[in-house]
Amino acid sequence: MTESPCIGVCHINKEHQFCEGCFRSQDEIAQWLALSDDQKKEINELASERQIKLISF
Repeated sequence: MTESPCIGVCHINKEHQFCEGCFRSQDEIAQWLALSDDQKKEINELASERQIKLISF
């Protein structure tokens, strides 16, 4: 089972529209419980990529 990347810092950044804590979109967060394990893994990978991209600026 793939765990949520949530770290309890739940704030959607108005510039890039991703959560400041987990780097997921609002839709990804809202749909999390209904997603398959493979979909959750894909979102976790995307969130990690977003974090690297957005923090490196």
